[in-house]
Amino acid sequence: MNEHIKYRILSVFLVALPEITLAGDTGTHEDVDFDSPEGWAMAYMTSSALNLGQMPPRSTNFGDLSISAELSSIPRLERGQQQVGFGGFKGEELNKSPAFGRARANLGLFWELTAEISWTPPLRINGAEPDGLWGFALSRPLVERDNWGLGLRVYAIEGAVNADVTCSKSVADHPSFSPDNLFGCISASDDVLEMDHEGAELILSLTDLPLGIEPWISVASTRMDPFVKVDALLNGGPHFSTIDSDGTTETYSAGFSFSLGDSWHINVATSYTPLDVDRPIRAGGRDSYWNLRLGLVWDL
Repeated sequence: MNEHIKYRILSVFLVALPEITLAGDTGTHEDVDFDSPEGWAMAYMTSSALNLGQMPPRSTNFGDLSISAELSSIPRLERGQQQVGFGGFKGEELNKSPAFGRARANLGLFWELTAEISWTPPLRINGAEPDGLWGFALSRPLVERDNWGLGLRVYAIEGAVNADVTCSKSVADHPSFSPDNLFGCISASDDVLEMDHEGAELILSLTDLPLGIEPWISVASTRMDPFVKVDALLNGGPHFSTIDSDGTTETYSAGFSFSLGDSWHINVATSYTPLDVDRPIRAGGRDSYWNLRLGLVWDL
C-alpha cells in the first residue's frame, strides 16, 4: 500500500478516535508494559531524575554537613520517538527542559552513615514544572584501602512533574483535527508524571591520586513505579485517564571528583541507563538514556 494512502487512513482513524473514546467516558485506567511506548516514555523521563550519587560515599563524623547543587543534561528525542500515545501512534510533546537540576544537603550520622535529602525547585520551563520532587538517600563506605574504596548508597525519590504533554500549547494553537492537531486539542493539557523510584548504587573509587582527583565508577539498580495522569480538553470533551507501569532498570556511571581545597569539590559524571521499547512504527534516535552531570559540593 502506498505510504501516502496509509497516512490518510491513519489520519482519518485518529481524527475519529477522540469522539469514540470520549463518548460517555469520564476517565480510564490502563496498566502498560514497561517496554511499551507509553511505559518506555515514563521510564525515560524518570531516568532524567534518577537520584544517583554525586561522588563516592565518604567517612563522616556525626554532625558533618555539606550542601551541593547538581545539573544534568536531558537528551532531545527525535520526532518518531515521541510517538508514544495510543500504543505508539500519537505524538506527545516530550522535549521540555534540556536540563534537570537539584539541591542537596548531607548530614553525617552514626556508624559512618550519611543521610541526604534533595529537592528540585519548581521552575517552569517550556510548559514543564517539578511538583514536590524530593529525594532521600543513605550512604556509607564499605571498604577503605590506601588507594581505593567501595561504597554503597540506597536512594528514593517521590514527586511529580506537571507538563502539557498530551496537548502542548503549540499543538492546541492549531485548528482541531488539522494535520498539526489531529486529536482536536482545544487547550494545553495539565498532565502529571509521577516519577517515584527507589534503588541501590555500588560505587568503586580510586583515592590518593595527584591533584586531588578521585575517579569512580558505579552500577545502580532502580525500581521504577511511574504513572501519568492525563487531563486534556479535546474537541469531543474533557479527557481524563491514568496510565501506569513498573519495572527495574540498571544504570552505569563513571565520573571524577576534583577537590578545590578542603571545603569545595567539583563533580563530573556521565550515566547510561539501557531502555528497550517495542514500537509499532520505526523511530530514529537512541532509546536508552545517556546524560552528563555536573555538581558542586561545599563542606560546611
